[in-house]
This record gives sequence, structure tokens and C-alpha cells, in this order.
Amino acid sequence: MVIATVSAQVTTSSMSGKVTAQDEPIIGATVVAIHEPSGTRYGTVTNISGQFNLQGMRTGGPYKVEVSYVGYQTAIYKGVNLSLGEVYTLNVVLKESSELLDEVIVTAQKTVEKMGTVTNVSERQLTTLPTINRSITDFTKLSPYAGGSNSFAGRDGRYNTITVDGAALNNNFGLSTNNLPGGDAQPISLDAIDEISVNVSPYSVTYSNFTGASINAVTKSGTNELKGTVYTYQKPKNFIGKSINDVDVPNVESYKSSLYGFTLGAPIIKNKLFFFVNGELENSTSPGILWTPSQEEGGSGDNQNHISRTWIKDLKTISDFVKDKYGYDPGSYDKFDDFESKNWKLMARLDWNINKSHKLSLRFNTVKSENDASISSTSSVITKANSNRYGVDAFAFGNSNYGFRNIVTSLSGELNSNFSSSVQNKLLVTYTHIRDSRTTKGDAFPMVDIYKDGKQYMTLGTELFTPFNDVENNVFSVTDNVTINKGNHLITAGATFERQYFMNSYLRAPYGYYRYASMDDFMTGEKPMLYGITYGYNGKDAPGAELTFGMLGAYAQDEYSITPNLKLTYGLRFDLPLYFDDLLGNAAIKEQSFNGTNVDVSEWPKSKLLISPRLGFNWDIKGDRSIVLTGGTGLFTGLLPFVWFTNQPTNAGQMQNMVEFETSELPANFAFNPNYKETLTQNPDMFPSTPGNEVPGAIAYVDPNFKMPQVWRSNVNAEFQLPYGFMLSVGAMYTRDIYNVVQKNMNEKAPSGTYNEQPGRVYWTKNNYYDNPKTKTVIQLTNGDEKGYQYSFNAVLTKKFDFGFTGSFGYTYTMAKDMTANPGSSAASVWQNNVAVNSLNDPGVSYSLFSTPHRLIANASYEVAYANMKTTVSLFYTGYQQGRFSYTYSNDMNGDGNYSDLMYVPASKEEMTFVDIKDKQNNVTYSAVDQQEDFWNYVNNDSYLNDHKGQYVERASSLEPWIHRFDMKIAQDFYAKIGSRKYGIQVSLDMLNIGNLLNSKWGAYRSCGLQSYDNVRLLKTASKVGEPLTYQMNASSREVFQKNSKWDYTASTGSAWQMQLGVKFTF
Repeated sequence: MVIATVSAQVTTSSMSGKVTAQDEPIIGATVVAIHEPSGTRYGTVTNISGQFNLQGMRTGGPYKVEVSYVGYQTAIYKGVNLSLGEVYTLNVVLKESSELLDEVIVTAQKTVEKMGTVTNVSERQLTTLPTINRSITDFTKLSPYAGGSNSFAGRDGRYNTITVDGAALNNNFGLSTNNLPGGDAQPISLDAIDEISVNVSPYSVTYSNFTGASINAVTKSGTNELKGTVYTYQKPKNFIGKSINDVDVPNVESYKSSLYGFTLGAPIIKNKLFFFVNGELENSTSPGILWTPSQEEGGSGDNQNHISRTWIKDLKTISDFVKDKYGYDPGSYDKFDDFESKNWKLMARLDWNINKSHKLSLRFNTVKSENDASISSTSSVITKANSNRYGVDAFAFGNSNYGFRNIVTSLSGELNSNFSSSVQNKLLVTYTHIRDSRTTKGDAFPMVDIYKDGKQYMTLGTELFTPFNDVENNVFSVTDNVTINKGNHLITAGATFERQYFMNSYLRAPYGYYRYASMDDFMTGEKPMLYGITYGYNGKDAPGAELTFGMLGAYAQDEYSITPNLKLTYGLRFDLPLYFDDLLGNAAIKEQSFNGTNVDVSEWPKSKLLISPRLGFNWDIKGDRSIVLTGGTGLFTGLLPFVWFTNQPTNAGQMQNMVEFETSELPANFAFNPNYKETLTQNPDMFPSTPGNEVPGAIAYVDPNFKMPQVWRSNVNAEFQLPYGFMLSVGAMYTRDIYNVVQKNMNEKAPSGTYNEQPGRVYWTKNNYYDNPKTKTVIQLTNGDEKGYQYSFNAVLTKKFDFGFTGSFGYTYTMAKDMTANPGSSAASVWQNNVAVNSLNDPGVSYSLFSTPHRLIANASYEVAYANMKTTVSLFYTGYQQGRFSYTYSNDMNGDGNYSDLMYVPASKEEMTFVDIKDKQNNVTYSAVDQQEDFWNYVNNDSYLNDHKGQYVERASSLEPWIHRFDMKIAQDFYAKIGSRKYGIQVSLDMLNIGNLLNSKWGAYRSCGLQSYDNVRLLKTASKVGEPLTYQMNASSREVFQKNSKWDYTASTGSAWQMQLGVKFTF
């Protein structure tokens, strides 16, 4: 009998089982498993219960397994293939010897590929499923628990962990939603990966550092045969759709990419020492900016055609002005250069069978990448802009964009040892170096936002966060596991230590940030609406903030085979966070009170032990694998984006000072100055120059009692072998926060009053939302008072046919709620970017932005070999709702300094008072009557709003439209034998969103012209804060509202079909 159950190994595979004869255990039977491609041998003998266990085995295969004992026929199993992170269970019944037959040869049955809590992606799937990005994350979507933004089971994707050969390969600092480091480049080539596993609820205590999913990959190894490939993947400019719903995709001719690579594996010493190498070079271009300025004065913008309302003549006016007066070229505003991306990567691996008891693997890989990027959307020094800098309302000059430069290097070494037939050990040592920096475009110049009619209009100057931006992350880890096979118990105990070093050089607007109410104000030298800057003390550049964090773990568990059909795994894990750096205090901060709270920036959180008990089971109910029930319950402790920790030293008033002033706080003679150093020296009272003596303009710190994120997760899954070879898997999972992560502004003042027109809605009068006037935001990273939760149900049907066809279909329902998505990296922006009815300090538990409520996936593959050829066709389908969003006001309606107010839905049409919208000549362009009519019609036609009349909308309560996409890959192989060697050429075509080839609407994303990221802004308040509420629609006319409020198809490359041609030579 051959079965597969979950194991703790995340770099190798394992094999275990029981040897019996005549229903009695065989003690001392010899078990030898031979990895046939490399000749690597793994051997042991059965214990007093007839049990055997082999650890640290190569993934894949095929293996030949021989089980022998004196007086019995040798049982030989062929075609055994092992999956990453699974125990392959082989229960053997020996028969007495006879003169006619000395051995029994059995072809092992291949286990069915399943999609459940554990999803394994085999090498075959990696090579046959469609992909263009060639990323690990292109294949983790096979998990039924996968959602948008790399999330799993409704959890933030930043709470996942990814390892390659056991080495953490995470975006630990967390400046993007991409789990992998390296920017736009993939840190390791797809052609170097042997297998991937996605585990959402592993109950082995060896898994750690995640509350989302544990994603593990292993690289390929050399074998006894010289093998290699030379390949290229090309995506020329005509391999992408040119229009969506009869709307041209902007600058589509700029999209092209090319990749060249090779692999080579061979023995250095046959059966003993092997190498494998891989290298790649990739270059691509894409249009720099999709948006174009308006050719007409007073335009309203066009979301579908990517036309901004910003008039091209206004852009020329400002461009000529700054060139003439300041000698600064802000860059292009009508013809942008293409964005470029380039990277190269190298990977090398050695596998050494030292002797029959010890096996060593060493792996090295590195990648260097550079790519261009567009300006940040709404962020400023503290108070963010009210709309995107490229969008319907606004436009930015070319030199306000920037670039990334990324370097990733990783090393891992693994020693697997068999000290006896019952004691085995695994030692894993890893190191990863990550360096992320930025490049600027144009000369140094303050960043300037110019508003028009109260909304963002144009931007020029050096990008806000780019100068001096540099991040370094070094990760060292060591793990040792010992496994003892004792009777019916498989005992695992171990310890692990991980040390992470961070250096973060980060200044918001180091050249200064100006926000003006109009072009005229900027050109005539009026005071800005807002001014901010971050600067170093004593006239010096600010040093980078350093953080050294450690996590010490210890664990023990027992896998108890209660019966041959029932296994129970139970254990305890202990994790202790460690903080190694001393922080500089600031007496000026410590002396202050923020709503009665005193802050000491010289302290990291206390190291508190986190305990994770876990219990799992695997029950073959009938003993024939026709019904298998698995599941468990336990606690999981994870990490977080460490940029949230480095916010403390960078905002402590010791290395740098970040300040922001509104118009009323600026001196009467304050004017624009392109030289930020002169601004600092000319206004010494505004900009303290000595560290530690003043309260900085913004403060961030970690709660001394903060605990790392931890969840309680439980699941149950049942697999049914159905007639005709079908397999049905159904499962359910529940997760609840034990310690979640939120950020609060401890300096937010109590509200000034309550609106009469909206029940319970509070407001803050102008410039009266900070309790302590000596600073602005004082952001505390802490654990939330309320707990979020997630639950999921899924069903997957799989079938493999004898004629080469394999197919599966699955459905997953997920409900997830949390307190915040923590949307951002800097402390102030994370707090400001949330939405709430009243204070952002108390957002409450609501729908999670990471929840994909309904998701359908299907996968079909057909392979046929004939003559000296093979044809493979694979199809992948996914259908889901694009995401969630909140209805919010487009302005700061409650006066708290943020654009974060959830909308109130009136109980009746007459409850809200609208006022006319007029142009500059005082002509009514959108009457109050028409606005009221349009708003009420919108409410009645929106199912959520219609059901919540007389109530506030909930955060992320509304759902974006469904999207259905089909991806296909066709591969044609040609083979020829020359001498004793076999050579091959494969021509492949990867096609994404092939339905879009037939109909330009199919598979296209949809967006709303009133949408700003996760918010749709229908309304704004026309009244001043605290006065009786009146409203206006977020549009200049009825026609504009009716156009922008629609969910139109988005004319972008993400919506269009794409193809990629591949050619691979194998030998």
C-alpha cells in the first residue's frame, strides 16, 4: 500500500512505512531506496515494531525501493516519486521464499496530484503550465486558498514566508506586496526549480515565520548523466493585444522582452558528487506612462482612455517657468521614454554523497536587476494628496519618476546524516543578502504638487522618497533537527536561530515638498498650502537606521502511528524574538505627553516567549485510501514587514527630523526656494539642528508590549476516491487572530463635535486634530484590541485519464475580516491610508481587502508522444471577483487631516442637501437637483448601498466585478538520437488571457473613474467642517459623473492577451 501524508521537511522528502509478514512485524528487515538518476542510496532497517523511516531524501525520482529479509522474497518497488514536504508511506507485506520466485517486483502507483491545504507543484507542472513572468508566484495560484496580492486564506500576502532550499527568500523589509526580493526580477530562475509546495496549515512544529502560507521550493540537482539546456523566451511587440473594447491600449508597441538562459548538470564523481548550474539574462521595455494630458482647456479627463484633465498648455507653462527662473528641466510631459527593466541571474549547486550515512548539498544564487518606476501616487511628507499624481485629475512630469536597483545573493548548505537506523539528523545553514536602492531622473529639485479646484492637478520635481533611499537586509539562519524512530513513534526535536540585519536610509522629501492651491500661487511666489522636509542634523546627511532582529526557536513533536491507518502528530514550538541594537533616546520626546501617553524611543519591545501548540491527524478510514480524513488545529507565529520597526529610529529626532507646516504655520515671507539647504539655514526656528533637543515633526515607535503576529488555525479535509478514477477533495479552514498588527496615532486630539446630519459622526475643527502641538503624528505599532478572522470552504475534483489527459476543477469560498490592511510602509501613511467612520485609531473589524470571496480554478493538460515527437497542451482557468473597495468621500469631510471617511448612505432621497456645482464664470454645470437625482439612482442600483440605507458603509464591503481568464501553453518537442545521446528541441507558446483574442472584452479588468486605489469616491462635502452638512458629487457635470461612475473595461496590458515564444535545446 502506498500513501502520502504531510511531513515537516521543506527542502527534502521522506519515506516511512511498516514491513510485515503474516500480520506480524518484521524486525531488522533491510530497506534500501535508490534514486536512480544519481545512484544516491538511502538505507535503514526496521525497528521492533517493523517500522522504518528514511529522512533527507532527494525530491522527485524515480526511486527503486528494495525490502529484504532472510527467508522471504525480496520486494522491489519501481517508479516511486517523492514530493517536496511529504512523507511517502510504503507499507510492505513480505512473502516466504520459494524456489520459483526469489523476488517480487511491483510498479508503485503514482499518488494523485491534489489541491488542498498542501499544494505540490511538480517539475512537470512547472514546465507545462502557462507562464510569462516565470515566477514562483505564477504557480502558487494553484492552491485553492490563493487570492489577490499573493494572499492566502484571506491573509495579507506580506505574512507569507518563502524559502528556496531552506534559505529564506522573502521581501523582509516589506516595501511592496511582492513576497520575493529583487524588484521586478525573479531572484531565481524557473528552470532551476525542481518543485514547489504551498502549505497553509502544516501542523508540524518545524514550520515557522508565517501566518499566511509557507511556500517552499527546491532547486534541481545534477545526476549521473550529463544533461543541459539552452533556451530563449521572446515576447516581441506584436505579441500583445492592442485594444480593449475598441479602446486602444496606450503605447502598446513599447511592450517587448527577451530572455536567454542555460542549465547544465553532470556528475563530478559518479554516484558521489554532482553539480548543477543555471544562468539567465533578461531585458524588457514597457511604456513609461500610460496617461496623456488633455488637449483641451477645462477637460474632465477620461479614465477609460487614460486622458488626464491636466491641460497640456498648463504643463508647458510650468515647464517653461521653472526652466527660465530656476534652470530646472522637469522632464517630458507629452512624449515619455519607455521604461526599461534588465536583470541577470546565476545559480550553482553541489550535491555530495559523502558516504552511506552523510549527504551534503550546497547552493549559491545571485541576481542583479534595474528597472524604472513611476512617481508615488498620493503620499507626501505627512498629509497625503487627495488623488493620484497620474490619473483622471492629475499629471506629473517625466523627471518626477525614478528607478530601482536590486541585488540579491543567497547561500544554503544542508547536511543530512543517518547516525543509526533509528536516529537521523538534518543541519541547515543559510545566508541571504538583499540590497535595494533607487535612482533619480533629472537634477535635484524640491517636489511640487499643484492643485486646481481643490484637487491634485500636476506634479514636478524629484520624486518624494527617492534621494538617499537605500535598504540593506542580511539574513543568517541555522537549524538542526533530530528524528528518532522508536516503535510506532517518530519523534522530532530541534532548534533554530535566525538573525536579520537591516539598514534603512529613508528620507521623505529631503529636497523639500511644496503644495500649492493653484499655478498662479506657485508662479507668483505665494506661500504654499503645505511645506514639508526631512533633513539630517548639524547640516549633515542623515545616517541610515539600523536594526538587528533575531528569532530563537525550539520545538519537539511526536508522530504516533496509532494504527496502520491512523497517524496523530502533536507537538510544541517555542519562539522568542530578540532585539540586539541599542537605541538612542530623546529626552525632549520623553518629557511630552500625548493624550496621557509618554513615549520612550530608546526601547524596543520586550522579548516575550510565544508558544505554538499543534495537533494534526491523518486517517485512512477504510484502510484502502478510498476515504482519507486529514486536519488539525494549532497556533502559528509569523513576522511582519520590518520597515515598520525601522520607522522608530528614523522618527526619534536623533538621526533626522521630518516636519510639515500648513500655510498658517509658515512665516509671512516664506517662499519657494529650489535650494533646500538655504531654506533650512534661513529659518532656524522652524528647523532644529541639534539632535535630541527637540521634538521631531513626527514620531513613530513600537509598543513596549508588542507581540509578533500570531494566529490560531484549524482545518479539516476529506479526500474521496470516486468511481472511474475521479478524486474529490473537500475542506474547511478557520483562522483567528491571537495577536494582530495595527498602527495608531497617539497624538490625535479628541473630536470637536458631532454632526447632526449623520448619526454619531464626529469632526475636528481646522488645525485642531493634534493633542500635543509640538509635533504631528505619533504612530504606535501595536496589537489590536479587536481580533480579525478568516474562514474558507473548498472543493476540488481531479481526474487522470490513461490516454494522457489530466484535469481538475475547484471552488473556494473565503470570508475574511480584519482591523486594517496596514496599507503602506511609513508609519504615517499606514495609519492614514486606512478608512473609518470616525477616528482611524478605532476602525473596528470589517471586510479584509485580502478576501477573495468566490474563486474558481480549473486546470487541464493533454500530452501525447508519437514517433520522435511529443505534443503538450495545458489550459488554466481562474474566475474571481477582482477585489474589494470602500465608498468614501473625496475630501476630508470630518476635518481630521485625512481623506479617509467612509460614506453615509441616507435613509431617503431628501435626507441629504446638495448644492450647485459652478465653473469659474459662476455658471451652474451640475445642479443640486440633478446631483440629488443621480446620487439616489446610484444608491438604488447598487445592491450594497440599497441594503444599507440609513447606515454607514463598512470598510471594503463592496465587491468589484467578476473576471474570467483562460491561459494556455502549447509545447512541441522534437527528438533525435545521435550516437548514444538523445537530443531535443522544444518550441513552446505561452498565451495569457486567450479569451481576449476572441473578444476584446473577455478577461479584461474593469475600473471605475471615481476609484482611487481601494476607494470609490462618489461625494464630497461642500460645507465647512463643523457646519451643517451639504454635498456635491465628485464630478464637474452630470455627463462627467455618469461616465466616471461606470465600471469600464481597462485598456491596459494587464487586460489584454499576451503571448511568449520559447525555444529550448536539450541534451
